[in-house]
Amino acid sequence: MKHRQFQAFGRRQQGVSLIVVMVMLLLGTIVVLSSTRVGWLNERLVGGESDYQRAFAAAEALIRDAERDIRGLQINNVTPCNNNAGYVGCRNFAGNQPFFPQEDNDLDLLQARVASGANTCLQGICLPASVTALGAATWTTNLAAMTAGTGATSIGAKYGEFTGIDPAAAGNPLLSWSRPGVVPVVAPRAWYWVEVFRYTDAAGIVAAAGNVPIPDKKHPYVYRITAYVQGMKGGTRVWLRSVFVPRPQNQNI
Repeated sequence: MKHRQFQAFGRRQQGVSLIVVMVMLLLGTIVVLSSTRVGWLNERLVGGESDYQRAFAAAEALIRDAERDIRGLQINNVTPCNNNAGYVGCRNFAGNQPFFPQEDNDLDLLQARVASGANTCLQGICLPASVTALGAATWTTNLAAMTAGTGATSIGAKYGEFTGIDPAAAGNPLLSWSRPGVVPVVAPRAWYWVEVFRYTDAAGIVAAAGNVPIPDKKHPYVYRITAYVQGMKGGTRVWLRSVFVPRPQNQNI
């Protein structure tokens, strides 16, 4: 009788041990899965941050490229974009392209050329009716239209498109794009637009930007540059804006 009680007690011990082992295995599995999920989330966070930083750097490079386009200079900020007859800075004036005004009386001709573009913009040059006409909401809702078109029908300008800088040499894949007929085809992910204002009409953006110099009387223009970059990840978007006066009063620039 006592022997049978001992056997029953031993079986109960074995049952408890099995339950403990199963619980430990379950806890171990939960720990492993949790660690894997944390690692996956960290990887996504790091990857997302890296993509954002790359897009932000591309937007800054676009701002600098737009400034060179406005001033008509190559990447060294000294050599003219194009010395060929018929060019005004980086733009083909003789080819009926929009251009950045050099003198006070250039605005009417520019208006006539840009009027053929959508959204009062053509090839990265915009002549909006007011400083609020092309606000942030417009860029967002009309993004497909603003990034559409190529060559003479393009709305936005791409990195190096007019300054002649090789996008591949920038070291940032978000700035790369392929010119027509070039293989492989690389779809653009970065654009800029430049709004042209007379200084007398730009009080709103000058006040908001702060420390904007007064332009030279012979070149009374203020430029608001908008850069937009799409990251490699679907949710990465970067917008940057800058106010630029290429020829401040009392300076030879």
